[in-house]
Amino acid sequence: MEQFVTVKNRAKRNKPTLKERLRKYELFFNQARVGLVIGTAAGNRLEFMNPYFAELHGYTVKELTGRPFADLLAPEYRPQLPAINEVIYQTGYYSYESMHMRKDGSIFPVLVTAYIVYDEGNKAKYRVINVVDLTELKRKEHKIQRLYNQASTLARTALTINAALDLTEVLETICFEVSTRLKASCVTIRLLDAKRQNYQLYYSYGKEPAFFTPSIPVSLFERYFGGTEQVTVLEDVEAITDPAFQKVFGPLKLKSLIGIKLYNGKEVSGAILLFRIGEEWPVTEEEKMLMQGLAAQASLAIRNAQLYMEIRNNERKIHQLHHQVVQTLEEERRRISWELHDELGQALTAIKIKLELVADTICQNCMCKPELTKIIDLTDDAVEMTRHIAYNLRPAALEAVGLIPALRNYCRTFTQRVGIPVIFTSAKTELPTISEVASITLYRVLQEGLTNAAKHSQASQIEVLLQTDAEFITLIVQDNGVGPDPAELSAETGGGGIGLLGMGERLSALGGTLKTKFLPAQGFTLTAQVPWEGIR
Repeated sequence: MEQFVTVKNRAKRNKPTLKERLRKYELFFNQARVGLVIGTAAGNRLEFMNPYFAELHGYTVKELTGRPFADLLAPEYRPQLPAINEVIYQTGYYSYESMHMRKDGSIFPVLVTAYIVYDEGNKAKYRVINVVDLTELKRKEHKIQRLYNQASTLARTALTINAALDLTEVLETICFEVSTRLKASCVTIRLLDAKRQNYQLYYSYGKEPAFFTPSIPVSLFERYFGGTEQVTVLEDVEAITDPAFQKVFGPLKLKSLIGIKLYNGKEVSGAILLFRIGEEWPVTEEEKMLMQGLAAQASLAIRNAQLYMEIRNNERKIHQLHHQVVQTLEEERRRISWELHDELGQALTAIKIKLELVADTICQNCMCKPELTKIIDLTDDAVEMTRHIAYNLRPAALEAVGLIPALRNYCRTFTQRVGIPVIFTSAKTELPTISEVASITLYRVLQEGLTNAAKHSQASQIEVLLQTDAEFITLIVQDNGVGPDPAELSAETGGGGIGLLGMGERLSALGGTLKTKFLPAQGFTLTAQVPWEGIR
């Protein structure tokens, strides 16, 4: 019992007194780094507050004591206060964002949390309010939002800039986007001409090209826009006294000039120069970041367009060379055809006539006359074969009557020669004017298709269809045979030999395609398709 009393007395001695507890709460209240206000539950005046709350608003505690809480709200937020007070009083708790006003009139964002303290009888006795300054948080939020908006802008701009591959269209889009996003009066794009060692003006937006110097020497550009920084800002152009600089930029009457380098890998490939007419342009860090992002997208888009132009130029050269090869080949075929027809054909005809003369005169009753007759028949066959070879080498019908009659005529003669019925169908009787190379190519495709069908398909019928629409001219050769011998197939053509591979290359030079398809019980189909734009 005595021991229990001793412990109890010791605990009593160690228990903080009311004064000590109040002192602890007072220290917490006065030194807290959030604004604290305590007042009556229904009161709207500032009764007790900590120093931080007063400092937050630019006052001393004494200056604020007794003033209405509404005085600290930004004017446009004051009408909302009665409704907020009603919610707090009815629910006992409410947290909301607001705008407060300092003594100097400046406005800043805050988070206000208010709650009611009740007595033992559950009667509202006090109202406690804490206020947190959100200025720094809002600044960071705004920065994040700006970065997000910038990223979204760059993403949209990238899609717009890269939507085209034509260099002029790409440059126009870049200038428009840069001008719009950065509110520039004028934007120019200059690309490096390594051979001439200058930056040539390729496109201007906001002013006509004649307004600018056509080229800027590399040495001058490096002097003012060189270095490691991608964005260079010349804030006071008028202060630059360099005669070479003033010769290029002086007539523009600029106050500020911005240069943004474009890169191809690590090498400078060009520059975007922009300015605001008659205005100084103190570039912000946010603007500089946007410029760098736009420059990265522009560099990529320009390089892609240049590569595309190189490919197109190379394709054009290849097509031109191919056309020259085809024309040379056809000219040689024409020459050989004429020689076969006019020289060999006539020589064989002359031999036949002499043999017939010998058979009718000298050897009329000779025992060798039957053999001589066989020789005359062989000569006849040779004459006919020579004519056929000459015709296939250079069909005169192509020049005389046009593509469709020539195709129809070839199908007819093929049927007569080979014995496989060929049905030719065309919705049109004549075609718009197409190039000689295109006519010859389609004719050769028909020859190759029918020859393959005769050799490999064991077909009993072949259908040839010539179709046209707004974009393409299409030649289809379809048989009902067993398909090509696998040993004759070529991996390059997917179904056909070296002849079809050559035809595919010819069509490709015209921008066309050659496709093959084989289905059991349906036969082998050859489809040649050429765009009108490639053959007119």
